[in-house]
Amino acid sequence: MSHTIQAVIWDLDGVIIDSADAHRKAWYKLAEDLGIPYSDEEFWATFGQRNDAIIPRMVKGATPEQVRAYGNQKEAYFREFARETLAFLPGAQELLRGLREAGFRQALASSTPMENIELISEVLGLHRYLDTLVSGESVPHGKPAPDVFLKAAEELGAAPAHSLVIEDAVAGVQAARAGGMYCIAVVGERDLPGLRAADLVVRDLTEVSVERIQQLA
Repeated sequence: MSHTIQAVIWDLDGVIIDSADAHRKAWYKLAEDLGIPYSDEEFWATFGQRNDAIIPRMVKGATPEQVRAYGNQKEAYFREFARETLAFLPGAQELLRGLREAGFRQALASSTPMENIELISEVLGLHRYLDTLVSGESVPHGKPAPDVFLKAAEELGAAPAHSLVIEDAVAGVQAARAGGMYCIAVVGERDLPGLRAADLVVRDLTEVSVERIQQLA
């Protein structure tokens, strides 16, 4: 391909699928198990981060072993809630297919544990479009550090400067920028300054085409 962007790295939650409600229910269920207060405000303040960043905020003084155990329990709840409700967000499948047909290499890079990613990939058939799956649990630092995106680019054989990230969270846009990558922010009804730092800001992926991506570079 002659254009600059050669690889596309997808976030998962809020980009390919809307699993926010399943995550929210899972966190509330874990908080109920632990007998601690929890709120929507706290959920949205940490959405998109790894469990090892979220749980110490929820459970003061939690040991590393407790953080892992609580994280595993939360993700088990998530898979229970999500399995029956998984569906593509508007425009996501069409763009995945179009990019594949145009010869772009594609990866999924999410803070979500690999067990969740594999479940979602199986249910939605993401293997038809993606070359690799990367979990944030496999890298030293979570978003807003660029580690998960850099690993995805490496697995795709693409330089960061020739890679595009599609994100919906401020931490994800920051991670893409820190990695020296192009970025599209999917914002829905939100208007957050951190999302406006992306190269292209759209309400949903029906506004994005292969041609529009090629024009970013």
